Amino acid sequence: MKIGIIRTYEIDYNKGDIDDLRNAIKDSGHETCDIYVDKIGVSIGGIGIGLEQMLDKKVPEEIDADASFLRHLGMPKDLEQFSFRLWAVKAMEEKGILVMNEVVNWLLASDKLASYVALAKRGIPLPRTFATEDSFAAYNAAGKMDEMVIKQMRGAMGFGVFRVGDPDFAMHVFGYLTNMNKPIYMQKYLEKKGGGDYRVVVVGGEALGAEFRKGIDWKSNVAQGASVSAAKMDDDMREMAIRSCEVLGLECAGIDIALTEDGYKVLDVNPTFSWQGFRKATGIDVSAHIIRHLVDRAKG
Repeated sequence: MKIGIIRTYEIDYNKGDIDDLRNAIKDSGHETCDIYVDKIGVSIGGIGIGLEQMLDKKVPEEIDADASFLRHLGMPKDLEQFSFRLWAVKAMEEKGILVMNEVVNWLLASDKLASYVALAKRGIPLPRTFATEDSFAAYNAAGKMDEMVIKQMRGAMGFGVFRVGDPDFAMHVFGYLTNMNKPIYMQKYLEKKGGGDYRVVVVGGEALGAEFRKGIDWKSNVAQGASVSAAKMDDDMREMAIRSCEVLGLECAGIDIALTEDGYKVLDVNPTFSWQGFRKATGIDVSAHIIRHLVDRAKG
């Protein structure tokens, strides 16, 4: 069986995760291949769907993977580029290549507003959240939050995140975002018990384990210098992580959960996440579980 790793040629995140996946594929006795969405050519008509990629700028090669793991779609520069990459992966699925996570579910989960709407509808506890393009609507909402966190809609690793306690100061951030034609996405700041939060990794409907992440300041992102340690999951945390994946249709995700005075709340459900900190904390090889599940699905 040939198993692909989907990402972009232009930029590659978290090389350690890619190496882990390659090693897991090799250890499982299967062949690995690299699939770059920014190099894909999609042919339609006649015999159906054809897929190729041009790597050496001379001879295109057919994409003939049996199954693949969707790592990321890179950093598209505009909507059309993002749309192409998204639907190119969908074309792979339509041709019969098993993709994990399915790209439309990946899209839903990677958008903070879309995922929160889906999770809220199913009763998953979430922080109080407000999203808009209108800075005055945001100002009004900010006045009801006391202290807030302002995020990017599709941000990652804690970069570009503001913690603001004054609605008038927040208005400067809102003005910057609206001038950049960006929506405003904000959440009520949560006091987390223990000064950090948890990441639970779920693969194939199973919660593999949890890590506790504590930052050097209020952010708990490992990319921002947070320390990690193994954490014990209770039944509520485990069920919340698994249910969040089920709601969003994900087979693999890192679910960030905070324990507050009001109980657990889901902060993010990440279909694209690095597991290096999790592996360091727990000793669990996430990539081995991913490939095992992917192979079982492809055979099944």
